[in-house]
Formats: sequence, structure tokens, C-alpha cells
Amino acid sequence: MQSLVDLLNQASREYGDRTALTLESGLRPETWSYQRLWRASGAIARHLQDVRGIARGERVLIYAPNTPQLVAAYFGCMRAGIVLVPLDPESPDEFIDRVAIRTRPAAIIVGHEAAPNTQVPVIDLRDLPTGDGLEDESPEGELPVLPTPDDVVEIVFTSGTTGDPKGVLLTHGNILANVASLDGIVPRHDYRLLSLLPLSHMLEQTIGLYLPLSYGASVHYVHRRQPSTIFKALQRRRVSTMVVVPLVLEVMMLGIEREVRRRGQWSNWQRLHSLARYLPFAARRLLFRSVHRQLGGQLDFFMCGGAYLSPELADSWERLGIKVVQGYGATECAPVVASNTLTDRMPGSVGVPVKGVNTRLAEDGELLVRGENVTSGYWENGEADTAAFIDDVDGRWYRTGDLVESDRSGRLYIKGRTRDLIVLANGMNVYPEDVERELVKEPGVADCVVLGLSDPEGRARVHAVILSASSDEPTEGVEQRLAAAVLRANSRLGTHEHISSQGTWPEDDFPRTNTMKVKRQEVLAAVEGGTATRPARQAARGANDTSASLLHILAELCDIPVVSIQAESELADLGIDSLAQVELAIRLEEELGFVADEEQLAAAGTVGHLTELIERGAPMSSAARFPGWSLALPVRWIRRALQLGLLSPLHRLACRPFRVEGSHHLVSLTGPALFFSNHSSHLDTPSLLRALPAHLRRSVA
Repeated sequence: MQSLVDLLNQASREYGDRTALTLESGLRPETWSYQRLWRASGAIARHLQDVRGIARGERVLIYAPNTPQLVAAYFGCMRAGIVLVPLDPESPDEFIDRVAIRTRPAAIIVGHEAAPNTQVPVIDLRDLPTGDGLEDESPEGELPVLPTPDDVVEIVFTSGTTGDPKGVLLTHGNILANVASLDGIVPRHDYRLLSLLPLSHMLEQTIGLYLPLSYGASVHYVHRRQPSTIFKALQRRRVSTMVVVPLVLEVMMLGIEREVRRRGQWSNWQRLHSLARYLPFAARRLLFRSVHRQLGGQLDFFMCGGAYLSPELADSWERLGIKVVQGYGATECAPVVASNTLTDRMPGSVGVPVKGVNTRLAEDGELLVRGENVTSGYWENGEADTAAFIDDVDGRWYRTGDLVESDRSGRLYIKGRTRDLIVLANGMNVYPEDVERELVKEPGVADCVVLGLSDPEGRARVHAVILSASSDEPTEGVEQRLAAAVLRANSRLGTHEHISSQGTWPEDDFPRTNTMKVKRQEVLAAVEGGTATRPARQAARGANDTSASLLHILAELCDIPVVSIQAESELADLGIDSLAQVELAIRLEEELGFVADEEQLAAAGTVGHLTELIERGAPMSSAARFPGWSLALPVRWIRRALQLGLLSPLHRLACRPFRVEGSHHLVSLTGPALFFSNHSSHLDTPSLLRALPAHLRRSVA
């Protein structure tokens, strides 16, 4: 296998009509088979070459949320020899402009309603071939020379926080080497993966796309990442695994615990958790079977990376009977460097280096990496290359910038970033992450960032910037409570690690990257600028966005100006009758990820009450369960005997001649599906059954 194009080609030949990708979008989920993905990628490659005139080796920016069509565009660019430049879907226009200036792209493929304000020619993702129509089934012809392992697949810009972003060059060989390294860590079977992280991030690309496709697994995308949308997708698709960052695990666990508290079962929940640690995993899943039903019943393990994962959070999921496989990597390594496995997991450790990847520790503890997965360098940035690599007699080593400790078995433990290390005047080193782990355990501390600040004499001191969990406590109360929290945390820390000063972050959250890491440099700049040391009341996260979106939806449904809608406005007075409630429920689900029934909407009464209902989030609902006896093997044999021995002969007597048209449309149908007749005769049902292909007729009930 020479390239990712070969990976998809082999998968399409081997798995054919098996589901490769789906998109959960409101009431109409979209399903793509392996063959359709391969067909669409070829059609897109020809479209980009012949219609758009983009030549091999040119760059194309891609700015879109995860969808099957986006995946097809990725592979279409690869098959045309076009270099991808994936951008995070939340990237601001300024960052897109900087990347465009650096890479000089031939076009930008967008999947948002509003294209970014850029001078680059725009291609709407929805205008590209889908692989599902007659226009896409023409002979593929010969595309340019197939990619080689040394050909660059993409230029990945690792961060949008600096004025001069760095673009990591990744080849087909880099990514394929990393996919091969993961064999044995993740089981090679037909699993179902729910994708939440953006495909612009290499963690999601390699582990959440290329690896599953190589296994013949299915990947499911959602249109929004609210907890209610995630839980619904878990139930509908019976998801078995997810690639997540720690914050996703935290949000999901908080959602489950909030529901437990709502039902008044908190004491029982704690007792079950205490018992679960002594039970095997099968018994744990039985103990928490009600939770597993809400999670779809098949969720088996998480693959977690991108940031620090607290052992306590991982243990909470493990006690539920769901394994957490933690790993470590960097974009420059395509991205996995080390990982635990399903059968060997050590809390607090990121595991051992994966096969094919060599590691060693520099004198100061920085982790160095070498292997076929490691990038050759950065896009047109010789200074960054010089700073990031060390050449010695053993070869070329990539400097990760991470401080690491290793035990006798070779397990790695991440201590922090070299640039974040605080060196005190007495020569002692303080790892900010160690201090943060203790401080965040305190009640009332939602999150924190520990920095090294200089006193008037230029000596470093440990300073904590705290995100308060309180939303309505007076300023004086917040200061006293957080000061007490710092004292308690200091009592558990070493003397040299003691926090000597603290302040409160004034916003509702710290600035974060697309994998939810805190942007420390922005926090430091705010502290040094004097804008991050005043205590502040915390607003409800996302409240303003929720309210604005709801007003926009109501204004469109009722055909009235947004300014005329107030919090105290009655929904009935706005024109939301029983029929409009159905459309409102659909819009709330599609655009806000909030699932509500008619009773909840009717009980809301006013716009303000509905806003509060959405912000609280709907309680998790169990997946609808339909009787399964009608599809059991004995019943299917009985049904087949009745159809062939009784129903079909009688129908032949009543309907002669009998002609069926369009049956070729059903050849690739895998279901589930509903068949409707447009006539009210008693012969409709046997006519439909006789017209269906045998493989469908056997399963109709």
C-alpha cells in the first residue's frame, strides 16, 4: 500500500456496499457506502481538475464541518494530487487569510452557509459530485500518476494563536505508517465510531477516519455536538467507540450525573460506583444497564488524547464498564506517538511508544521522537525546522516540547511543556500541570491555569488564574472562597509548588484551541495586561448564543421581526399553534440539538421559559424499542413458507399479467426502509411483497 488512495481503493473493493459514513442531520440521516465514497472521490478529482482547473501539486483550503461529503473531498483532492490545507470549522477570517497568504491556494472548499471573507476562489462543498447520481457513474478514465509515499497529502496548521502560523507537512507515508502502528491497539473488527472532533485535527483524521476505513468499520457524524445530540446518535447508531478529548468525557459524564440527580438517585449512584470497582467489566455494565441503554447499549471504549486526562475522570467511566484508552501524540507525528491498549491501561500514563516509533529523553526531560510517521518539516519555514529538529549520529529527532518521565516498563508520563516550566530562584522546577491537578479538585474551581510570573526583583513565582464555578455569589465571597481553596491545595503540594498569588478569570471560559486546550499565552498576556485578575460573575455558558438562535428561529417561523419578540412573549400569541409546534421541535433539534416533545413545548408558555428549558437540556431519553420477534429466524422461515406456498400462488391467480418496473433501484437498499402503496385494495400488500427482491421480501414485517 503506497498511499491513502490505495487504502480507500482496497476498502471499497473489500467492503463494497457496507456502510462507511453516515450523517445524523435532523430526521433524514445520510448514508454512504464504501463504493459510493470511492466513486464520489473519483468524480470530485475529475471535477477539480477538468472543471475548476486545479493542477497537481497546488493547494486547496478546506473549511467545513465533518460530513461524508467532506471526506469525499479529502480523498478527491488526494486522487487529483492536490495538497489539502484543512482548517478548523471555527477558524476566524484573519487566521484563514494568514494561511492563504502562506500557502497561495488555488481555491477554498467551504461547507458553511456563509463563506469566509477571503479573496481565494470559493467552491461550495454541496456543488461537488456526491457519487450517488447518474452524473457520477461515467467511466473514471485515467487520473494522473497515483500518489507515492513521499507525496505531500496535506499541510496542517497547528495553531491560530500566533501571527505567523506553522504548517506541518504530512506525506502519505507519514500517515500510513501511523495507521499501521495502531494495529493491535484498537481491535480490528466491524466497530461503529461516532466522530466529534474536526477532521482538521490529525487525531480525528488518523484514528477517527483512516484507521476505521482500513478495518471496514463505519463512522458516524453529527450536525451538532450538544450532549442531547450526542446521546441521540449513540442510541440510534448503537455506537461502540468514540475518539474524544478529555473535555468531551467530562461533559458527557456531567450530563449523566445531572440526570441521576434529577431523578433523585444520587446516593444510589455513589453506592453503585463504590461497588463497581471490585467487579469485572461485564458485571459493571449489568450494574449500570440503565445508563448503557441511554448510551445505545454498545458503547465499549473511548480513545482519548489531545490534552491531560485526569485519572479520576477515566476511572469514573471505567467503573461504568466503558474502557478509556489514553494516548499521546503531536501533529508532526501524524499524530500518535504512544498509547495504552484495550488490554493494558495505566491511569495517569499515556502508555508506551507504538511500534515503529522511537523515543528518547533529552537531558532536560524533553521527549524526542523519530520514525516514518514524523514530518519532514514545515511549509516554507526554515527557522521552524531548525528549532524543531535535532540531527545526530542516530538520525533526525523531532523535539516535542513536552517534558516526560518514563518508568521501568517504558510507560510515559507527561509532566508539561518545556516553555511552561517554572524555574524558581532556588533552582527548583515547578510543573504547572501538577499544581493545576490539585487546585481543580477544590469545590468552586471550575478550571485553572498556573503561570510563572516575575516579582519586582525578577524572581519567578507561582500564580493561579482561576475560573470560578459560582455564577451569582458576591465578589467578596468569591475571593474568600477561592483563597481558601488555594490554601487547601497548597497543603497537598510540595513547598516549592505552593501558589503564592491568584486571580479570577473574568470571562465564562478560558480561550481554547479546537481540541479544548487552554491557550496559555493568551491567558498570560491578559494577566500581564491587568485584565484577568479581577473576580467576575460567571455567565451561563452559551446562554446568549442559545437565546439569539431561538429568537431567530421564532422570527422565521412566525414571520415577524426579531425585535418584536421578548422573553415574556407568549408562544401562542406569536402564532405557535399545534402545527407550528412540530416545525419548532424539528428546528430546535436540527439547529440547537435540543430534543423536546409537544407537551414540553406547550408547557413552556413563554419565550423566556422555553429558553430556560433549552439551556437546562432535555433529560436523556431511552431509545425506542420495537418488537424483534417478527425478524427472528424461525418467524422468517414461517413467513417465507406462507409467502411462497400460499400468498404468491393466490396473487398469481388474481393479478395476471403482473409487471414490475424500477426494481433496480432496490438492489443496493440495505434499510431500514418503509414501503407505501398508493391504492386501498386488499391486493396492495401481496403485490408489494411479490414485487420486492427476495432479500428484502424475507425481512419485511
